[in-house]
Amino acid sequence: YRVDKFTGLNSAEYLYGLGKHTVDKYPKSTICMFIINNIEEINEKYGRNVGTETIVKVANTVKTSISSEYVFVRYMGPKFAIAFSGAEIEDSIDFITKMKQNIENIKIKVQTNKEKSLEISPITNFVLGTYYKGTGLEEVTKKLESYLDNSDKSESEINCI
Repeated sequence: YRVDKFTGLNSAEYLYGLGKHTVDKYPKSTICMFIINNIEEINEKYGRNVGTETIVKVANTVKTSISSEYVFVRYMGPKFAIAFSGAEIEDSIDFITKMKQNIENIKIKVQTNKEKSLEISPITNFVLGTYYKGTGLEEVTKKLESYLDNSDKSESEINCI
């Protein structure tokens, strides 16, 4: 597995390897995947540096709020995955709701010209699923990823599938 050079997070391969050992200490876990929906727009309008800053700030916001028993990875591009080891979906919803609010409250100052600046914020879409020890973790993450890939870019919710 690789470590993402911008966020310091492990890649998806970590989740399927060493991370799975942590998750498999429990019979049932919640897998959460989320995407920064407006990252392409941020990159196009304000440049890749602002997009990278957005991704780093999102990663740091999540990193500082989750337990060490949870596995947090940069899944791919603007997608992240969190394995809530041993947690039920119902137990994770309140935490995820607060985390989503914290992420979307991030303000990134962008200089539009010499006199003007504005603040932009990430817009996220979350999806959760249940993983049972002994089943395919990849199957769960593929379903979550497929959901995010096929959802409308304006969707900014927390869904359970």
